[in-house]
Amino acid sequence: MATLTTKREAPINNDNLSGDEDRVERPAPKAKRSRKGPAKSRAEVDLEKLVFGGGDEKDLGSDIFSKIGQEVSAFMDPGSEASDPETDAEVDSASDEEDEGNDDEEEEEEDDEPSKDDSLFFVDTVRDEDMAHSESDSDAEEGSESEEEVLEQEGESTGPKAAWVDDDMQSAQVALKAQSRSRKLRETQSDNLVSGDIYEERLRQQFQKIHAVPQWATDAQASHDLGEDDGIGGDLLKTTKSLLSKSSTVLQPTRIDTVRVRNANHVAPSQSAVLSIQFHPTSNVLLTAGLDKTLRLFEVDGKENHKIQSIYFKDLSVTTAQFIRGGQEVVVSGRRGYYYSVDVEQGSVNRINGIPGHKMPSLEFMRGNINGDRLAVMSNGGQIHLLSARTKQFIHTLPMNGVVRDISFTADGNYLWSTGLDNEVYQWDLRQNRCLSRWHDSTAFRPTCLGLSQDGSYYASGDNSGVVNIYDTNSVITGQAASDSSMFNVKPFKSVNNLTTSIRGVKFNHSSEILGIFSRHKADQLKLVHLPTGSVFANWPSMSSHLGNVQCIDFSPQSGFMAVGNDSGKALLYRLPHYQGY
Repeated sequence: MATLTTKREAPINNDNLSGDEDRVERPAPKAKRSRKGPAKSRAEVDLEKLVFGGGDEKDLGSDIFSKIGQEVSAFMDPGSEASDPETDAEVDSASDEEDEGNDDEEEEEEDDEPSKDDSLFFVDTVRDEDMAHSESDSDAEEGSESEEEVLEQEGESTGPKAAWVDDDMQSAQVALKAQSRSRKLRETQSDNLVSGDIYEERLRQQFQKIHAVPQWATDAQASHDLGEDDGIGGDLLKTTKSLLSKSSTVLQPTRIDTVRVRNANHVAPSQSAVLSIQFHPTSNVLLTAGLDKTLRLFEVDGKENHKIQSIYFKDLSVTTAQFIRGGQEVVVSGRRGYYYSVDVEQGSVNRINGIPGHKMPSLEFMRGNINGDRLAVMSNGGQIHLLSARTKQFIHTLPMNGVVRDISFTADGNYLWSTGLDNEVYQWDLRQNRCLSRWHDSTAFRPTCLGLSQDGSYYASGDNSGVVNIYDTNSVITGQAASDSSMFNVKPFKSVNNLTTSIRGVKFNHSSEILGIFSRHKADQLKLVHLPTGSVFANWPSMSSHLGNVQCIDFSPQSGFMAVGNDSGKALLYRLPHYQGY
């Protein structure tokens, strides 16, 4: 017990009482006995004064004590007094006189109420809530900065997030080989199963290929990124040039971009070969006709291609169907001595019994013109019968020296060109019904078809050996002026030998930049020729085009689409991205 008493009496020091002897109850010899213990080191003394208080900052000479003392004082109440050695001694002596039961009660009270000594361990002047908020904010900033750095490294955009994300797109599996229209989304030949989000991205890319971003949208986005905003109009109001342009860039002579879209007649495919196909001159309407005795009209948009109307002719297998009179009427003919006239606006159908005054068993070789007021019918001999497109009355007969093989109207409908088996080409003036000029082509062998460009700068002729000769109309004028007689010779500036079977037809686009040539006797016999260079586009059609036996082709009014009719009853539709219009 003496040892225990000595330890409890150690904090009571007569020197620290400052002469107040009335408050000391124990004799001095016992207090002197407490000094006989082992001497405390400087660190122990500093630690004891740090925990229990007392002493002077100058006596300690410790930076830690001075700092902690200042921080503790910041948390103390303004009305509270600092502890002194006398108070600490009274607390220690009072605690020695209490029993163990009271000690348990004091421990419970200490659990319920925090003691003043607990404030000694607060070394930060920031409250817990503020510190927690600051830590969370700093973590959030660090996290956001790290995410932005990762996105920048990966090349992803840090723009606004999507409003809604379908979680099932990650787990969904799409088989690209399951349907023919989804096979074009494959990147490789063996590519089949893809996730939903990849399928969505490829669909978006395919849509952007078909429907390119207009130039005005690209320029507006570039100006917005650079902070240049001229308001509505922008560069539109800074110039007086035409708002319409034929093409954004020059068509390259070696490569043409084509995008296969949904077939024009996928809603109602033909039950036989499509022998006639033509776009409406002013509306996005396409007609198809064939040996299934049905004329069909479709609304062409490259997506749905809805069917507008279909007309069935019980007694006529259609070989030729075409728009006349500005697209208001369609004439349908075949291997019969009569033909039909269909009013597109009213939907009425009229049967016309042949050519008045001329008995012909077949009217399958009938040609019309969009802008002119003439219909031309080729007879078995060298005669071309002209009819009025409005009244269907006979007007005149144009004679040729040889058997006529094909005829073609000019764009304005005032002139007619014809070619025969004798390799002679005729130019007719329909206003006077007379022959203006006639020339010989020594390079052709048994011509089969003839085509004129809409601007009148070129004409092309195909023969039985698979050769297509392209001529410049200026050479006709030059040869006629240099010749003393009415008969002269014209040579082509380009001969295309890419097809090996008899040429069935040639077709120019609206801007005379593309010439389509095809043959019916073999599959995939279609080529596109660039003008004025006369070179054939090498990238299309390819081995995977699968055109079938091509029967007819046509370009839309602004060459935005190209339609191909084949022997399977399909009207294949292709988008030409080089041309922005329809």
